[in-house]
Amino acid sequence: MSPDTLATQIKREEIVQRVANHLVARGFEDSGVRALAASAGISDRMLMYYFETKEELIAQALLLLAEGMAASLDELVPQSRASASQIVAALTDNNEQSDLQRGVLMLWFEIIGLAIRGGDPYRATANQILENYEQWIAGKLPPNQRHRAREILAQIEGQLLLNLLTMGK
Repeated sequence: MSPDTLATQIKREEIVQRVANHLVARGFEDSGVRALAASAGISDRMLMYYFETKEELIAQALLLLAEGMAASLDELVPQSRASASQIVAALTDNNEQSDLQRGVLMLWFEIIGLAIRGGDPYRATANQILENYEQWIAGKLPPNQRHRAREILAQIEGQLLLNLLTMGK
């Protein structure tokens, strides 16, 4: 990789990280090109230099956030095998969630809403994230329970949504 290409890749990664942080803090209410560029500390023209479309940038930021959440899953369920109830309890315990995790969850449910409406990159990104989480759950379950991974994922998603809706009550 040439130094120029490496510098461009490093800058792109920096922009993606800053935009991901912006999305966690603000959601999609303030996700126009200018707002995203400002969050990355660059002009909107420079943002479009590094990314062909806003959708490409948002998809990369969402996947970065998903990777971070996936890494935290193994911290929440460190054992190689766990029962469905252990997985659900570990992933839905409100007391163990940081502000960052709550922000990511709120953003996640915004993405789900946008994905249901069919908008890209949200539908493709949401499906990819859900598939990864379903595979992670299946990998934690005993072999004779792996077929339940989607059902368990639905239970986790439902509980997380309820937790967010009743937060502070």
